[in-house]
Amino acid sequence: MRNDRYWLWFVIAFNPGNSRIWDFLSYYKDVIKAYEAVCSGEHPSLNANEKRKIKTTHLEQCDNVISFCREKGIAIVTYEDEDYPVLLRRIPDPPALLFCRGDLDNFNSRPAVACVGTREPSQYSLDVCRRICTELSERGFAIVSGFALGLDSAAHEAAIHTNGCTAAVLACGIDVDYPKPNAKAKEVIEQNGVILSEYLPGMHPNAFTFQTRNRIMSGLAFATLVTEAAEGSGALITADHAIDQGRALFCIPPSDLFDKRYSGVIKYIRDGACCAFSAFDIMYEYYTSESFKHLSGNVVWPESWRDDEGIAIRTTRRVKAKEKKKEEEEQARDEAVLRADELAHSFSDIQQRIVSHLRKEGRTLDELCMLCQMDTIEMMTLVTELEIMGAIEFQPDRKYVLC
Repeated sequence: MRNDRYWLWFVIAFNPGNSRIWDFLSYYKDVIKAYEAVCSGEHPSLNANEKRKIKTTHLEQCDNVISFCREKGIAIVTYEDEDYPVLLRRIPDPPALLFCRGDLDNFNSRPAVACVGTREPSQYSLDVCRRICTELSERGFAIVSGFALGLDSAAHEAAIHTNGCTAAVLACGIDVDYPKPNAKAKEVIEQNGVILSEYLPGMHPNAFTFQTRNRIMSGLAFATLVTEAAEGSGALITADHAIDQGRALFCIPPSDLFDKRYSGVIKYIRDGACCAFSAFDIMYEYYTSESFKHLSGNVVWPESWRDDEGIAIRTTRRVKAKEKKKEEEEQARDEAVLRADELAHSFSDIQQRIVSHLRKEGRTLDELCMLCQMDTIEMMTLVTELEIMGAIEFQPDRKYVLC
């Protein structure tokens, strides 16, 4: 017996993409038991707003959604279903359910690569994106993207033109035509690929839905390819999710190092992302990686634990990753301070003063001039010497920090 109505109840009561859903489901590991416990309103971790929402959410609403989906040919795939994408189960906040149109089985049978980038790309980025996605599609890889204009559309089109498989992950209800210029493309994608959304039918996109949607794009794929993105681009949110999820991250080398349209890409390349010069770089990562060869389709519930009051609290991989990242940053800071101390014997008095001002936080050139009461030219000479010595480095935010 399917439990769609109970999964839908949690999505309606707590909203799609809300990790609170898993605070209950992971603890009970049974959607009906979790529903019965939470619906009573007596669970100790429920806040007042959640209790109000629970009282106004009824299973009849869920039945209405299920009936609507049947009429429109929309499948509902829940976390416990066999055809729920295996890799997506392994992310910190997997969607409780997916609304689906198309051939999900075909998608699930292939390795997938997520391709993201700006809505207003250069011709260079369009050409490279199309070529790499075409080469991947011809070799049996599925292409995942966000169905937006620009590079998302180029990635989908490349797969379609090779009769390959592509997955469009929407930031709105699956029946909402957004963006309108791509509306007719849905039918073409559904022939060999799939349209996916965690949002209820009829829901229109907003800033929040785009951001939460991005974790699904990277979660469906073993690797994410960033083609062109400036700093602050939504594509970089997907890249961050890929890193949090432990997936491979590739970037297209920029055509112009000084073009701000590629500043986000350059940041990730500096931080260690792999450059993709062709599809073979991505294919090599897949065929040489052991990470995804032995994943089963069994349901693996996200981890949870109890506090002293018996409240179910989930410890996600994202939380652990952030804690680990914080520890690594603190360790790097300690090592930088230690290295500065080791080099201190070779510093002049003024160089030691500059380093001392950088021990706790980065400083701009103007801030260092003010703190050391020096003019700009003299300070530039000193910080350049310290950079050459390997004591400090200049960051993209225009601040000097200990190396």
